[in-house]
Amino acid sequence: MKVKNELMETPAVDSDRLVKTMENSTRGLKEYRLIGTALELEVFEALKTPLRAGELAEKMGFDPVLVPHFCEALVRLGMLDRVEEVAEEEGKEKEGEEKAGKSPVLPRYVNSELTATYLLKESPFSQHQYLSEMSRNAALWTRLPELIKQGPVVVDKGPFFWGIISCMAENTRCGLLQEAVCTVMESVDLGKVRRLLDMGGGHGLYSIAFAKMNEQLEAFVFDLPPVTIKTKQYIEKYGASNVDVIPGDFFKDELGTGYDMVFSSFNPGGKAPELIPKIASALNEGGFFVTLQVPDENTEFDPLFSLDWNLWTFEDTKKGGTGYCFENSVPFNEYIGMLGDYGLEVFRILDLKEGSRMVFTKKK
Repeated sequence: MKVKNELMETPAVDSDRLVKTMENSTRGLKEYRLIGTALELEVFEALKTPLRAGELAEKMGFDPVLVPHFCEALVRLGMLDRVEEVAEEEGKEKEGEEKAGKSPVLPRYVNSELTATYLLKESPFSQHQYLSEMSRNAALWTRLPELIKQGPVVVDKGPFFWGIISCMAENTRCGLLQEAVCTVMESVDLGKVRRLLDMGGGHGLYSIAFAKMNEQLEAFVFDLPPVTIKTKQYIEKYGASNVDVIPGDFFKDELGTGYDMVFSSFNPGGKAPELIPKIASALNEGGFFVTLQVPDENTEFDPLFSLDWNLWTFEDTKKGGTGYCFENSVPFNEYIGMLGDYGLEVFRILDLKEGSRMVFTKKK
């Protein structure tokens, strides 16, 4: 008689997929904390010049056992470079030690080009504010059980945008700004643009760049009153005397008139049909409306991103289902199709960095 042995029963579904998913997820968390810790403890600032792990530990007051592993892990991520070469005198010493059976000279560690470009405080392309925003987002995800039960966090638009403007400016500064400005100049004769409205322009870097290209241009950054405080700081930083701010809420307030170009990028009004008549009215005949947004097809197939997008919402402007959408938005292609109803004729559409799309229209 065959005896049943429950220990020999195998599950109907192999566990490999679950194990690999969990291992990959936790590895990502470990790598995130590795970089975050290096920033928090100012390791990258200390490694502007090469140091051995022991020297770094002594200088910074770190544990000497953990630091070599810490540095090697950062090397594996491309955050640090390992310097194996030594000076000529030291090389002779090393050779003598090896012949005598002693341990070779330990490697030094120094910031990689990637780290020097994006993670040092004084770099013009520093991403410190961006990484701080990532930390706040990570903290929000730790509240996921609570949010699944109670719903998204409700935030006030003014303080929210005031807080992330520096993050958005850092991101934009690293390629998208330059690409977008050059693309506009290929499609619009910027020399003939005298008045420009940057709708929801936040940091104002687009307006500042346009104004630097055309000193005869008057540019106005229209955004919420708390945000324009930060905008003024960027205007002063870059010495853009021909750029000014207009505090307001474009959903409630008029945009004004007499503009040769209206520029809009990555703001809650980017797919809102109710704003199209205001934009058309603000433009002179023959004026240009240029919008830079992320089209729906680049976000709607990522449920994890959609969940992330919906973990928080504004009190007076609720989110839509997928990323970068609000309840007063329509699909981007539908929005573009509606522009012609108000005399804004589309004449060029281009895909740019980070899944964004730039659309050019001219007022008939």
